[in-house]
Amino acid sequence: MVGATGPIRTGVVLAGGRYRIEEQVGQGGMAAVHKAHDTALNRTVAVKTMLPALAHDEQYRARFRREARTAARLSHPCVVAVHDTGEERFEDERLIPYLVMEFVRGATLSALLAEYAASGRAMTLDRALALTAEVLSALTASHAAGIVHRDIKPSNVVVADDGAVKVMDFGIARALDVSGPGSGGTVLTATGGLIGTPHYMSPEQFEGRRAIDGRSDLYAVGVMLFQLISGQLPFDGDSHISIGYQHATTAAPTLASVGVGVPETVEALVARALEKNPGDRFQDAHAMRARIEYVREQISHAVTQADAARFVPTSAPTAVVTSTDPVPPPPAEPARPRPADTGRGGDFPPGSTTAPVPPAEGRSHGVGAVPGPARTSAQKNEAARKKKAAQRLCGAYLLLVPVFLLQAAPDYLAFVALMGAVWGIRLTARGGSSRPGQQRGVSFAVLQVAAIVPLSGHFLLVIVSLARLVSAVSGES
Repeated sequence: MVGATGPIRTGVVLAGGRYRIEEQVGQGGMAAVHKAHDTALNRTVAVKTMLPALAHDEQYRARFRREARTAARLSHPCVVAVHDTGEERFEDERLIPYLVMEFVRGATLSALLAEYAASGRAMTLDRALALTAEVLSALTASHAAGIVHRDIKPSNVVVADDGAVKVMDFGIARALDVSGPGSGGTVLTATGGLIGTPHYMSPEQFEGRRAIDGRSDLYAVGVMLFQLISGQLPFDGDSHISIGYQHATTAAPTLASVGVGVPETVEALVARALEKNPGDRFQDAHAMRARIEYVREQISHAVTQADAARFVPTSAPTAVVTSTDPVPPPPAEPARPRPADTGRGGDFPPGSTTAPVPPAEGRSHGVGAVPGPARTSAQKNEAARKKKAAQRLCGAYLLLVPVFLLQAAPDYLAFVALMGAVWGIRLTARGGSSRPGQQRGVSFAVLQVAAIVPLSGHFLLVIVSLARLVSAVSGES
């Protein structure tokens, strides 16, 4: 196994013979991971070594050392533990850094998603939420230690054979400046350029903002949760620029829009995590995890109630009694209130004992999703908005005809044509403007082909009408 990993191969020993390499278990763009035996403590460990092609670069070695220091600061059951680090010099004088971590027997979330897709099976909604909650548990500890991961994605999350969830790879993490007053001032000390995995990067990462904090990780968690539930990514494209543009400007799709029916609280949860503005997301990992656990309890409570009603025999001498106490709300988070949560499918009604899961209509092919209606209220509102916008644009086209004909009227009636042309411009702008959730400056009417004709026509008619009015006034004087 000399190739890309150079001298790091089966049988090689590191750290004066303490770690004996047994086999390579993975490789990325910067390093390879090997299963190894710790001869001093008689245990199996994972040894991450930098690829020899990069080891000569001091910047890469510094980044590798930073990962070791960053991960070593964290001690949490949901974070892969770091045992040791060092650099090994080989006979050809190559100096290769290594990182010794706990060896986790299991599979990454990306591998599990591939298995589900290949077999046609579905991950249950509860499991998707449970796995996400564990990742948030790790991020709670990470952010509390002043560390933003910046590369949360399924391939960096390992699910152990015993069900434990482990977050790994803090290679591009950055320490936070926690010296300022209050937690709200926590930001990255440097941008570090455009670093991360495009499909999971937050809008602020693409825009290269300096103030990137833990809410950027929560956006990536939202993308991952969307993928675990639906089996697909919310944004995709044929280039990093295309994907980044969608993250920065395009409203995130709902789960219902990709054919997945889930309770409205789940829709609201995912929508909030995928907000463009960090201030509109959950303000910390603990608050998001508390929300997920609350939603899980509500869904579980609703299913329990439904099952109890379904399986009680009609001839049973006593009724099956289940608790009617409402599930306690999650701990209050320090962020400002979010009215959008209820608007996009908020909490269950107070005192309700069942989740408002609508009856199934048509087929639902989401991963472990609860069957839902063919169209949600949000979809209906969006369809109505699009219809109204189309009607305005059609009105702007139709208005071109009478305004044009009015140019043949006497000059003193040019003000009628002027008013009609101004009204046509207004209809065009309202009918061709961007939809809510996008930046209006990006897709305003002038940039849309469907609106160029009426907009240009009415502008021209405004100029002609003004010229005729000036001519009429000059003639009278």
